[in-house]
Amino acid sequence: MSEKEKDGEVGKLRRELGLVSVVFFIFGYVVGAGILIQTGITAGYTGPALWLAFLIAGIPNLISAVIICYIVSAFPVSGGAWVYSSRLGSPFIGFIVMASIMLHIMGALALLAVGFGTYFENFIPGSMLLVGIIIVIIFCVINILGVKIAGWVQVLMAICGDFLVIFIFIIFGLPNIDPAKLSGVGTGGPFPNGFMGIMYGAIVLSFSYAGFTAIIEIGGEIKNPRRNIPLGLIIGFFLIAIVYILVSIVMTGSMTYQELGAGEGATLLDVAELFFAPGFLVFINILILIAIASTIHGVLLAYSRDLYSSARDHIVPTALGKVNKKYGTPHWSILFFTIGTIIVLLFQTSIVDLSVLCNFTITISGFVLAYIPLKLDKKLPELVEKAYFSLSKKVLVVLTVFNVSYSLFSILIMIALSPIVILSASVFYIIAILYYYLRKKWLIKQGIDLNEICKTIPEEILEA
Repeated sequence: MSEKEKDGEVGKLRRELGLVSVVFFIFGYVVGAGILIQTGITAGYTGPALWLAFLIAGIPNLISAVIICYIVSAFPVSGGAWVYSSRLGSPFIGFIVMASIMLHIMGALALLAVGFGTYFENFIPGSMLLVGIIIVIIFCVINILGVKIAGWVQVLMAICGDFLVIFIFIIFGLPNIDPAKLSGVGTGGPFPNGFMGIMYGAIVLSFSYAGFTAIIEIGGEIKNPRRNIPLGLIIGFFLIAIVYILVSIVMTGSMTYQELGAGEGATLLDVAELFFAPGFLVFINILILIAIASTIHGVLLAYSRDLYSSARDHIVPTALGKVNKKYGTPHWSILFFTIGTIIVLLFQTSIVDLSVLCNFTITISGFVLAYIPLKLDKKLPELVEKAYFSLSKKVLVVLTVFNVSYSLFSILIMIALSPIVILSASVFYIIAILYYYLRKKWLIKQGIDLNEICKTIPEEILEA
């Protein structure tokens, strides 16, 4: 394939995002689905101790964040999930991770679009699907216009949406907490569904922390990535964990868990109605829309880079790896996810089903990636030596074992929660594996060896 084409080129992305952009990207990406869309229905599993489920859900994600700090500090690259798994594992392992991410992202964008459309229906009833499609298209255009513009849009939306709406909700909500509701008086106590209720909730809410792995997808576009990514991850994680716990305390202290979990679940706006004047609720609704939009934006910004990296290595059609000459962005990858999301929305708008799909696919990806950190020091010691952040071998083994165990447990919980969704996802994986072997066979005929390609290190890593 030629390096340059009429409409673009396969080339390098630009390093234009600093530490502030990293922190706001993480916060804007992560805070959205868990708090604004899934919290109410999850309270139906956990009871008043929703805050504990958020805390437990954060533990494996904190461990993942630490491991990511170790990997990215040595190995900063765009499309990290594909590059790490294919270079440190094998092309097949990398493809399974890619297939998981592709399905996960289209499901996640659809879920977020449904959440955005649901809140927008407070202004125009019946507009959910149309508005959901429109918001995805809008951020497709913004992401194509350039990562620098996209980065500042993310900062602005995180401040105006995520930070402001959560800050207002917590400040005004804490004084209105009813201790009886928070402790479960008359409703079965703080743990009405026992330990498994808490664990069901924690597994579902794991998706609310999923953005921490997303930062590895734009490592090739961050200034001084070996310093800024680990620092941004740690700052972002503790900020978000505190926010989640405080918001869940306000919600379960304002409504009973039965009210929160009824139907498709109560939203943050439903709880806000208890202590805000009707006129102010309109303002809150707008802020929530901005917060969800920031997550949609972050998803497209991060995961379009995985397709870019895998296309660069020929595992998917090389057109998806072209970088727009004018804006320096992987425009075809962004369009691919946008079109795929719209197709998903036309067939599925259930928040519950989309949530299970997202959790299952990200868990599969995490399970496959779990052992990758153990191979970094052995395969690429020269990169580990440059890292700002390091872990001892024993600590790394303990963290990896925990990740594998938790991933297996999570998969079992997902099967119990929605076997039909899991079965549908399994069919997708079968088709994807068939594609992999056909693609690999076709590439061999073209004189392209995936195994040899995956021995090379992307140029931006050496320049970081």
